[in-house]
Amino acid sequence: MAKTASKTNVQNRALLKAQQSICRFCGQKPEVVRVLTPAGKAQMFRKCCAAAGIAA
Repeated sequence: MAKTASKTNVQNRALLKAQQSICRFCGQKPEVVRVLTPAGKAQMFRKCCAAAGIAA
């Protein structure tokens, strides 16, 4: 979408929203959870990639 496009253009907004809601690694809808390691440190874990078989 060009920077000069109208903010009220519903089709462009829907297109941008659809592009943003796709995981850049697996291409599915992103699902991220916060997991604590045994050492007590917090990590972000992508469940969408694990379900797709990309990450363990």
